[in-house]
Amino acid sequence: MDNKIIIDLDLLKTILDQESKKLVGKVMKRFEISENKEEIKKAVKELLYEQMRDLNDFFIKGKLLIDFTKSKEGESHGK
Repeated sequence: MDNKIIIDLDLLKTILDQESKKLVGKVMKRFEISENKEEIKKAVKELLYEQMRDLNDFFIKGKLLIDFTKSKEGESHGK
């Protein structure tokens, strides 16, 4: 079994950019809803772990929203 995923670098950058923006938004929301620094620290820590689990699911466990099979130049990368 081949353990390699071939993905276009621009597509990977787009995915990571979108996910980081979503994570920043979630973290900032925690600062808006609480003034308790310890509570915020716990919430942000959990958000970071949760996001990494989501990325793990996305790329490694096969819960892909995008077909990462070989594509010819000019083809869409999405399903």
